[in-house]
Amino acid sequence: MEDATIATFLPPLNDSKMRDFWLGLIQQCRSSTPESGEKVIVYLAEDGAISGVASLLLPWSQTGNHRAWVEKLMVDGRLRQRGIARRLMDELERIAIEKGKWILLLDTEKGSKAEKVYPKLGYVEYGTIPDYSVSPDGLVLKSETFFYKDLRAVPPTVN
Repeated sequence: MEDATIATFLPPLNDSKMRDFWLGLIQQCRSSTPESGEKVIVYLAEDGAISGVASLLLPWSQTGNHRAWVEKLMVDGRLRQRGIARRLMDELERIAIEKGKWILLLDTEKGSKAEKVYPKLGYVEYGTIPDYSVSPDGLVLKSETFFYKDLRAVPPTVN
């Protein structure tokens, strides 16, 4: 969050706000059903501290039951360039396939570091929406880039 990433919250960030958000997300995971749409959270930890977290929404839809949304992918800024994002995404993809989902969708801020990561993981850009999100300072509207990956075409990498 120190790098001005758009990730749901506007500053000031505090432990209470973040804790309440993640506890709410965990509760959604616990109470979700296939009929209401499942949510999955995965994380990696090193030396007792979380190094990265990712979440996947598996919505129920009779016409799109093969799709899932990567909702969050966050890696500690001090630990980037170590393969954490790839490991988290590989696990989300494994879970998606296990749940019968083979099209994954995601979005990220245009011009962000993440925008360069997703193509390296096999995601294909399919569009941009201008003025989609508010910058962390709340002053600027930012564009959002959308990606997809067809898991039938490229199996997840094996670590």
